[in-house]
Amino acid sequence: MRLFVAIDLPAEIKANIGALRGGIPDARWIAAENAHVTLAFIGEVQGPMMMDISLALGRITYPAFDLNIEGVGVFGSNKRPRLLWAGVRPTPEICLLHQKIVTAIESTGARVDDRRFRPHVTLARVHKSPYEKVRHFLIDHALFKAPALSVENFSLFSSHLASSGAIYHEEVSFDLAAPVTS
Repeated sequence: MRLFVAIDLPAEIKANIGALRGGIPDARWIAAENAHVTLAFIGEVQGPMMMDISLALGRITYPAFDLNIEGVGVFGSNKRPRLLWAGVRPTPEICLLHQKIVTAIESTGARVDDRRFRPHVTLARVHKSPYEKVRHFLIDHALFKAPALSVENFSLFSSHLASSGAIYHEEVSFDLAAPVTS
C-alpha cells in the first residue's frame, strides 16, 4: 500500500484551488477533492508497517497553526516544467511539523522521500504541455491567494493508482493541540 502524510484541505479551499483548473493543453489536472499539502511521502509499505507508522505519528504532540496558500509555480525548470503547484508559505510551524513527522516515521524503520521539503498543493502535471501556456498561467495566477486555514490535524493517507488518477483514502487522522494563548 502507498502511504503519505498530509494536511487535508477544507471544501472552501478545495473549491478555490479547483477554480484554477484550465487553460493549459495536455495538463493532467488533479481533482479538486484530492487537494492536500503533503508533509511526507512514504511510498509502498506492507500492512503491519502501516500500524507502526500510525502509532508513531499518534505520539506527536504539536500545536495547531495557521497556513497560507498563495501564488503558483512549477517544479522542473522554467523551460521544461513538470508539475504546477499552488504555494504554501513555508513557516517555521509547518517545517517543524514536517520534521517531527519524518522523525516519527523513520523511527519505525520506514523510509521517507528525501527531497527537500517545499510545502505546496499540486495542481497539475504539465510535462507535455506547451511552455507558453504554462508561462501565461503562472503570470495570470501569480497573485492567487486562498483564505487562511487553521491546521488542527494531519492525516495518514493511502493512495491507489487508477486509470482515472490517484484515489486517496484517509486512513487515520491525528489532532494537533489547541494553540497556546497568552
